[in-house]
Amino acid sequence: MFKINSAVKEPVRRLFTGGFSQMGAVTRDIDRRTYNVLQNNIDYYAEKIPEIKQFAKEIKTLNPKDLGTICDTLELSEYHAMLTSVEAAVDKAYTKSLKEKLIPQMVNASKENPEGMDLVNAVINNTDSITSKYALHVMSGGVLNDKGLARQMVATSKVVPEIAKETLTGGYTMDLSKQERFMNFVKSFVQPEAQPDMIKFLFQKLIPFTDKRSEQFSIDVIDFVNSKADVEDVSARLKMVPEVLKNLGDKFKDFDIVKFLTKGN
Repeated sequence: MFKINSAVKEPVRRLFTGGFSQMGAVTRDIDRRTYNVLQNNIDYYAEKIPEIKQFAKEIKTLNPKDLGTICDTLELSEYHAMLTSVEAAVDKAYTKSLKEKLIPQMVNASKENPEGMDLVNAVINNTDSITSKYALHVMSGGVLNDKGLARQMVATSKVVPEIAKETLTGGYTMDLSKQERFMNFVKSFVQPEAQPDMIKFLFQKLIPFTDKRSEQFSIDVIDFVNSKADVEDVSARLKMVPEVLKNLGDKFKDFDIVKFLTKGN
């Protein structure tokens, strides 16, 4: 039977302190745990998860923010609110990724590509446990250590709350459709062709604009964020759209808002 070293205190948990996990988009409080508390947490998990023990000493040298993110990542592995076999499979895949590759990748990211750790932190702070596990399992493929995507990671981290609200709201679906949609957005943004300014514009201006309109717009997200159009020109053209729509009338069905904003026709 497994036993924790009696000298190691129980960790100070942050995500599931009430024993209940909210579903969908969430907003977690900032991490207020002290550096000493976080280091004790690592000692606890190192005793509990043998695969983590070899990295414990190195993890404890990381900056407090990333140390807290790793503690959150480990805490996720303790929470098992499985309502379906699909969610059970996510839980199993996440635990496997955590033990085999996610933790060493996060340690390296903290040192070499901190933008990757910021993305992990944004996901955990704004999504429910199943979405966080699903997302981190997908990201364990190596993207966290890709310094070539640092700018895109910065931009994506800033809009994760909006992505979560856009993709995770609504009733329980008993599948991973919401999680897949969430990650499709993230993948669309964390790729070499994505323009950080356009990622920001999409959520700060374009989506709010279309949400307020009565028309139903089809937005090709990848085409938009990959566009190298000057963002000031795009902003100017967005201001023209109401008048353009007024003049289009029944021809609205032929209107491509992304093409209009980024290509000028």
